[in-house]
Amino acid sequence: MLAVLFGLTGMGSAAVAVSIPPLAEGLDSSIGRTTLVVSCYSLSLAVGCAVFGRLGDIYGIRTPLVAGIAVMVTAACAGAFATSLPALVGARVVQGLGASAIPALTLAAIQGRFAGHARDRAMASYAGIGATVNVMGPVIGAALVGPLGWRPVVAIPIVSLALLPLVWRHLPTHRQPHVTLDLPGATLVALAATGAVLALQVASLGPAVALAGGVAFLVAGPWVVLRSRRHPDGIIPAAMVRSIPARKSLITAISLSSAWFGMLVAIPTALAAAGWSGIQVGALLLPGAALGLVASRITSPALIRLGATRSQLVSTAGTSCALAMAALGSHLVSPAVLIAATLTLMLSFGLGQPAMTGLVADSVPDRTRGAALGLLTLVFLAGGSLGAAAVGGLGPALGEAGALLTLAGLPLTGAMLFARSALPTP
Repeated sequence: MLAVLFGLTGMGSAAVAVSIPPLAEGLDSSIGRTTLVVSCYSLSLAVGCAVFGRLGDIYGIRTPLVAGIAVMVTAACAGAFATSLPALVGARVVQGLGASAIPALTLAAIQGRFAGHARDRAMASYAGIGATVNVMGPVIGAALVGPLGWRPVVAIPIVSLALLPLVWRHLPTHRQPHVTLDLPGATLVALAATGAVLALQVASLGPAVALAGGVAFLVAGPWVVLRSRRHPDGIIPAAMVRSIPARKSLITAISLSSAWFGMLVAIPTALAAAGWSGIQVGALLLPGAALGLVASRITSPALIRLGATRSQLVSTAGTSCALAMAALGSHLVSPAVLIAATLTLMLSFGLGQPAMTGLVADSVPDRTRGAALGLLTLVFLAGGSLGAAAVGGLGPALGEAGALLTLAGLPLTGAMLFARSALPTP
C-alpha cells in the first residue's frame, strides 16, 4: 500500500496531463497557460520533499505523512471545484506541497522497517507497484475525462484516504533525538530546487522566468553545499555530499525520472500526430503496467546478486536503450517497438530505484536518513521536469525521436561512471 501511495503522486501529473485540452476549454484558457496546472504541481512536489524528509526525522514518519495527505486531499478537492485557471493553479501548488510527503516518507518508512536482502526485496516491490500505478495515470485520466470531464481527474488523490488505514500500523513513529528542521538550510534547498525546475520550463513559462530560475539555482546551489559542511547534520547531510557512490546515485535518480517523463510526453505526442486516440495511447502503456506488478520477481534477485553499484550500471544502461527504442518507435510509429521501450524502462526503473535508495540511505547516519532520502526524491522529481522540458523544448526542432535520443545521453553518462566503479581494481 505504501507503493500505491507513491504511485498516486505521479498519477497526479500523468492523469491531469491528458486532461489539458478539455481543462483549457472549460476554464477559457490557452493550452500553453493551462500546462501550468501540471508544471506548478511538479515544482511544489519536488520542493517539498526535502522538508518533509527532515520532518520525518524530527517527528517520526506517521505524523508528517498524515498531515501531508490531508493537505493534498483538501487542495485536490478545492481544485476540482475551481472556476478559474489561477484558482486551479494555486490549488495544485498546495496539493503538490502536501503530496511531497508521500515519496519522501514512504521511502524512509521502508528503509526503517527492513534491512539487508529483505529491504532489497521490499524496495523492488515498491518500485514496481509504484511505477504501475504511475503509468496507469494516462489510462485512468483518458477514461474519466471523456464521459465526466476534467474535475474528477483533479480529485483522484481522494483515493489516498482509503489507503491510509491500511498503512497506518506500518508507519514508524520513532523520533530522532536532537534533530531540528534547519530552516535556513530548508530555505536554501527550496530556492535552489525552485530555480532548477523553473530553469527547465522555458518552453511553458518563457525565457524570463527560466532565466530567473537559473540565476536562483546558481546563487543558492553553492550555498547549499557550503551549509552542509558547516552543519553536517542539517537538512543537507554532509555524509551524503561527501559520499561518491551517493552522489553517483543522484545521476541514476535524474536518469530514471527524466526518461520516464520524457517518454510519457513524447510517445503520446507522436502517436496523437499519427491519429491515435487517448484511449489507444493508454492501451499501449498497459503491458508496462502489467509488468510492473511482477517486475520485483526479476529485479529483486538481480539487485541482491549484483549489489547497488552494478545494479545502477545495468539500470542506467537499460534506460539508455529504452530511450533509443522509444525514439525509433516514435519515428516509425511502431507499437511493438514502443511497448518494448516501456517494458525495458520499467525493468530498469525497478532495478535502479531500490539500488540508489539503499545506497543513499546507507551513506548517512540514522538521524539524517529522512533528510537524505528527501533530498534524493527532490533530485528524482527534478529529473522528471528535465525529461518533460527536454522533449517539450527540443521536440519542435528535432522531433520527438531526436529529443529522446538527446535525453539518452544522460543515463549513458551515468552508465559509463558506474562501469568505472564496477571494474575490478588491478
